[in-house]
Amino acid sequence: MRTLTACLMLCVACARALAAGLENDIALWVGRAKSGETLLEHRADAPMNPASTMKLVTAFAALDTLGPDYRWQSSLRSDAPLAGGVLQGDLWWVGEGDPAFDLAALDALLDGLRLRGIRTVSGGLLLDRAAFGRVASADGFERDAGRVFAVAPDTHLVGHKVAWLHFYNDGAGARAALEPALGGVTLTQSLTDAGDVGTDCDDVRRFVRISSEGEALSVSGALPRACDGASRFVNLLSAPAFAAQAFAARWARLGGQGAVFGGERPAPAGARMLAGHASPPLSQVLVSTNFHSNNTMARAVYLTLGRVLPQGAGLVADAEAALRASLARHGVDARTLVLENGAGLSRRERVSARALGQLLSAAWRAPFAAEFVASVPAAGRDGTLEKRLGAWGPRLRLKTGTLASVSALAGYWLAPDGEPLAVVAIANGEGASAARIDAAVDAALRRVHAAP
Repeated sequence: MRTLTACLMLCVACARALAAGLENDIALWVGRAKSGETLLEHRADAPMNPASTMKLVTAFAALDTLGPDYRWQSSLRSDAPLAGGVLQGDLWWVGEGDPAFDLAALDALLDGLRLRGIRTVSGGLLLDRAAFGRVASADGFERDAGRVFAVAPDTHLVGHKVAWLHFYNDGAGARAALEPALGGVTLTQSLTDAGDVGTDCDDVRRFVRISSEGEALSVSGALPRACDGASRFVNLLSAPAFAAQAFAARWARLGGQGAVFGGERPAPAGARMLAGHASPPLSQVLVSTNFHSNNTMARAVYLTLGRVLPQGAGLVADAEAALRASLARHGVDARTLVLENGAGLSRRERVSARALGQLLSAAWRAPFAAEFVASVPAAGRDGTLEKRLGAWGPRLRLKTGTLASVSALAGYWLAPDGEPLAVVAIANGEGASAARIDAAVDAALRRVHAAP
């Protein structure tokens, strides 16, 4: 047990550490989650770029508006007759922007078609993309367009339109294979066998060069035997083209025929559902979104707010209106809030530390509190927080936010004595870094609560 003198010395040291970290480029708010009472603040009303801590705002509004059990639906529909295993007309794939839709989901959708007895589609495959009329922007990230974190949401986004290159060197020659097999993509490979060069192949790109442009993909280099079975993802095509080609490949693998891609067109009003697939519940989608700070998934959730609650102003404007209405219902002051896409992949988005703290407090008291808190990563254990602030243990749950010149943390300290605290720390400027914002949170928690 610490002596009184030791405790006083610790408090003085913590106060000094906190003061040293809280300069004019940092905003901080710490309060009681149950009551919203402020315990510590610094520049708490300054509008700050929150980076990916903005995902907490979108998650809050989604749980409040859609409900934790909300699921996105994908379906295959047609108004054509079915006879002898042949669908005698066009097939529509209707997408709702399922953030978790992947190849397994596509297979499940196609299995439903097969179970109905359909083996051939005499008409074309048409994509109904009406659910998302327009996608919210992410201005300033155009140079990152080929990066997975910058992939825009889409009604028919399959696995974030990521394909995998699998490399083999097993004595039958060095080679690569693409999964899923995309019929429109030409894979050119010039790989040689580098033999037994070392035993480490942590990143196959040390030995091969991968490049893509449009539907052309090429790999070249000398592949060591140690890289047999190595894989690397590549981002290919537009979302509709990737979806159509993935559909064709998986349908052919099931022995299906026809359904040649015929473009995009809304399904006719009388089209009946032939097969359907439901996403995981929203609560589970948000765990994946926030643990791994997935921009694409967060942006899809944001747009879904506008699709489910249309107000006639357009999808993006309706999404913002729905989000702001949710905050207003819970008494969150949104005057500093500036939205672009709801994911924090933005140079324009802003929110104050106090407003974000109010939201965290409101979430703690909300009917969906358990689902919201479960979506926030635990220190030293989960996702983007796996290697940060581990000394505090999993009782500290924080969403990270990182951009150039931005570092942020927001979430909860679930104290052993049962007193939950809401914590927000945001740094904007050239000095912003994960280490610096971690130190600010550590010092703030030590000042208002016993150290772990």
